[in-house]
Order: sequence, then C-alpha cells, then structure tokens
Amino acid sequence: MKIVGHQREIELIKTYLGKNYDSLSLLYEGKDCIGKKLIAFLTARGFLCEKKEGLGCGKCQDCKLVNNIISNIYENTNLTPHPNVKFIPYDGKEIKIDSIRDAISFLSLKASKGKVLIIEKAENMNTESANALLKTLEEPPLNTLIILTTSNQNKILPTILSRLKKIRFSKLSNEEVRDILSLKVSDEKKLENLVKIADGSLCLPFAALNKENVYNLAHSFYELLKTKKHTEGLFSIAAAVDKFDVEDTELFFDIILRFFEIDLDNLKLSDKFAERFLIEVKKGKNAVLKGVKKKLILEGFYYNLKEVNVWIT
Repeated sequence: MKIVGHQREIELIKTYLGKNYDSLSLLYEGKDCIGKKLIAFLTARGFLCEKKEGLGCGKCQDCKLVNNIISNIYENTNLTPHPNVKFIPYDGKEIKIDSIRDAISFLSLKASKGKVLIIEKAENMNTESANALLKTLEEPPLNTLIILTTSNQNKILPTILSRLKKIRFSKLSNEEVRDILSLKVSDEKKLENLVKIADGSLCLPFAALNKENVYNLAHSFYELLKTKKHTEGLFSIAAAVDKFDVEDTELFFDIILRFFEIDLDNLKLSDKFAERFLIEVKKGKNAVLKGVKKKLILEGFYYNLKEVNVWIT
C-alpha cells in the first residue's frame, strides 16, 4: 500500500517509536479519508517489527502479518492477520463498552513482542466506553501501543486527550490527491473533476467515483441553480434523485455543497445567493430525514433560488 504525503507526520511517528517507551499512546487527528488509518497500521508494523526499522522492515514475519491486515482491509483479502493487533473499526454507530472491554482484555494478555490496539474514529466512543478506556490509558500494560484516530478531537474526553501524544495530520494537497486517484482513474477530465471536489480528502472523490450517476446529477443540478436555464432538466433530475436511498441523497447534497464552496472560495457568488443556498441545503437534508419526496425538495430548492442573483455585480 503506497503512502502519499504526510512525511512530516511519519517522521514524528518514527521518533516516538525510536524512543522505546514502555508503552505508547497516540492520537492521529485530521480530516477523514486522508490516510490516518493506514498510517496507524504502519505504525503498528514499526512497533512490532523484529528489526525495529522505522515503520517496519516489511520483510520479517511480524511485518508480513501486519501487511496481511492492511491487505484484508483495503483489498478485501482473507489473509492471516497479526494476532497481537486489535482493530476496532467505525461501523457508523457509537463504540460501546463491550468493544472496549474486549480490547482491554486483549491488551492485558502478555505477548513478548508487544500488543497494539487501534480505534478508528474514537470520537464515537460513548461516555461509558470512554471512561473504561481511560483507566487503561492511565496505567497501560507494558509493551503496548494504543492509537486512536479522529476527525474531531473536541468530541473526545479531555482526560483521554491528556494521556495521548497528539499528531495532527494535514490535508492532502491537490497533487497528492491526484497521485492517489490516478491509480484508479485514467480519464484525465474525470480525474481533474474529482480532484476539484476533494478539499484535501479522498472521502468525496471516492464516493463520487463509486456513484458516478449521483455525481453527474449533482453537477447538473448545481449548474441549473447557477444558470437558471433549461428548466425542463430540473424535472428529469428531480425524478431521478427521487429514486435515491438516503445515503445517495446525502452524497448528492454533499457534492452540490462542495461545488458551492469552490465558487464561494473564488469570490464569485453573491452574498444573497450564498445565504439562500445554505438555507436550502439545510432544509433539503432535514426534509429528506422527515420522508418528504426528494422530487419536491429539489423543485422547491430550484424555485426558491430562481429569482436570486447568483453572481457578484
């Protein structure tokens, strides 16, 4: 798995690993979909590596078993994982105490080469599970590495934060996003469109790549909002979006919001249009959750902005 970017962060991680702490607890904080999870596993590899070479030599048995975990997660393989690495993935729900208790039991079992616990999107621990983890962070077992990843450290208990060494991950540059996406996209125009909506993260480009129809409809709808032409296109777009599930509809709104942010950053949009647009996005998302027909939501969105001047005059 290729690492793109984050060289500053990686050098800091190597420094921590090189200090040979009795135990080490880290927080990787930054936007979603920028590589924090992958680097957490590479940190685990470096911690367990027989040769103790940076983020791992990649050749010893421990490194190979951690590589298996990475392959299982990112390539859907079914290879033998490292027995001394426990990963609590984010599944869209809160992280409950049973998961943390299981992780604490795992860490308490002695292993000559050490143990690693990685918790993805740790801000989703509920109060009970966070307090349980806190006790372990206060007195971690010897030869253990604990890594929490998060996109919002403000949602993590301050008492937990105080016991973690924090590494802030920067957004990916456009060039770094392009390098990663070019491994999946050969069409140059499509590649540039995906880079444009990235905003330093691969969340939206990957989602749009997997849901090309959603991306195309969102782009067409946003252009309609700006040009106020081809009203007949509104009805075909609205009819298509009306068949979307909640997840695709949310992606649709996220994409048009990103197009809006790009124009806003370029100081092209009038204040009135910007204000009204944000109101309509919020209204639209709330209406979807209440079960309002998406066709009606988009038609209302369009007509409520139809008479508003788009551009700065």
